[in-house]
Amino acid sequence: MSDVAQEFLEAHGWGGATRVALAGDASARRYDRLTMGSARAVLMLAPPDDKAAFDAFLSIAAKLCGMGLSAPRIIGSDKDKGLMLQEDLGDRDFTALGLDLPQASLAATDVLIHLARNPEGWTLPVLGPEVMAEMTRIALPDGPDTDAALAAMQAQFASAFTAPLVPALRDVHAENLLWLPDRTGHARIGLLDFQDAVLAPPGYDLMSFIKDARRDIAPDIATAMTTRYAQALDLPEAPFAVQCALLSFQRNLRIIGVFRRLARDRDKPAYLTHLPRVFAHVTEALDHPALADLADAMRPLLPGLRS
Repeated sequence: MSDVAQEFLEAHGWGGATRVALAGDASARRYDRLTMGSARAVLMLAPPDDKAAFDAFLSIAAKLCGMGLSAPRIIGSDKDKGLMLQEDLGDRDFTALGLDLPQASLAATDVLIHLARNPEGWTLPVLGPEVMAEMTRIALPDGPDTDAALAAMQAQFASAFTAPLVPALRDVHAENLLWLPDRTGHARIGLLDFQDAVLAPPGYDLMSFIKDARRDIAPDIATAMTTRYAQALDLPEAPFAVQCALLSFQRNLRIIGVFRRLARDRDKPAYLTHLPRVFAHVTEALDHPALADLADAMRPLLPGLRS
């Protein structure tokens, strides 16, 4: 550990802790689990020049905790050094759940409902139709076919995404959700990796979980989650089904580009193993009858996205 990090830990009473590296995410951030007797914490080591994401994590964590949700409590931070000491919520993420998965998935749905019902007081980037279409460019080649597809996306998004926007944590998937059964209510779901939160159409995080790039979600769990979410927020079934298809399409199309970039620029080829599943999510979404015009616009581009 660097002298700077050690000094930071000593200043917060964790100088004598043992350290074990944790699995990182797709970013340049690193995480260490600290143990000192029976106490545990997590040290985040972020690039010092990424101050915007650092500030976003701090402010969003405070907002989530203020809503009664289980974001990590911040013990100490130093933005200039890219160091943050956090509560350790454990490592029982949703990939490790067996019989508890259906119950935990519905509890996670309730957290997303709670967020949607409390859109006030957030200062977050807005995912409007133009922004959402442009976000997919990372997966597409330059050329007239891409221009036509982006125009079709923007038109379809503008037509379908008419409900008020809601807070979306943006990277809600099995590895970023923790099951905390000793807590109660919404606090049973631990939340990680939310610094990229946005205001998005209802269902964005729901589709992020259900149409996971890394693993398949059982159809009965997906149906139960979608029904619970739509009924709680009074979202009409048929329009919401179209919205979910569009959200899955947009998110997974962008992920194809992101995973390819991670493999190319950051030497992380393991992400490429997920591309067949992600591509299947894209084509499944385009099979919805309401997306026929978008499917026609995307057809010339699909062969280049397959692998």
